[in-house]
Amino acid sequence: MTVKLRVPAGATPVVHRVEGSNAAAVSLFATAVGTALAGLPESDPSFDGAALVTTRSLRTPTTPLTPISAGAQARAGVWLLVTLVPGLATLIGTSVLFVMHGESGMLLLAVPMGIVAVLFNAASGVTAQRATKMWLLPWRGITVMAVRTSPYGKRGIYEYTDPSGKTHSYYRDAYASEIEICYHPDDPAESVGVYPVYMRVLATLGALVLWAVTAGLIFVAIMAATE
Repeated sequence: MTVKLRVPAGATPVVHRVEGSNAAAVSLFATAVGTALAGLPESDPSFDGAALVTTRSLRTPTTPLTPISAGAQARAGVWLLVTLVPGLATLIGTSVLFVMHGESGMLLLAVPMGIVAVLFNAASGVTAQRATKMWLLPWRGITVMAVRTSPYGKRGIYEYTDPSGKTHSYYRDAYASEIEICYHPDDPAESVGVYPVYMRVLATLGALVLWAVTAGLIFVAIMAATE
């Protein structure tokens, strides 16, 4: 479908392409433009109709993904191993030992215990990661004020801006309009609130308790499989 605009004598018309897969919509648009142009009085032959044309895309631009730094990938890999490998290894290892010892019936006990060990392992890993961030980021990270953007309530969404101008969100149970947070210098999206020392100690103790329970479950499962 072609829409012809008036151009000065001897000039080359500018061709504008209407992108889209809806042929009916394109045809309707061209017809509407052609009808509107046909009803206009004759203008100065030197006038260029292309000067009145503005173009814009109706497609939503794709937001480029923020590249993940090598350090962030390494930290994520370490925490993934710490969070899943011990529990999964216990589940698989004890199941194999029971089968090798001819005690397949014990799988009815080993599998549920192994699944519980995996869950506790995951919980202890996540809690330990949180406690580690609460201690390390205020020490070696960048501290800024995050401004609340959500309606007033217990659960708040806070936003902060890194040196490049990009805005990040942080979620926390707080009523304040602003809170102090710390983010990793190499990965601004990795952040944690600045908590009092006693709350950091409690988080650390909680992680240690979960790790103790996880270790106990793994020990019991291994002893049961090796007897």
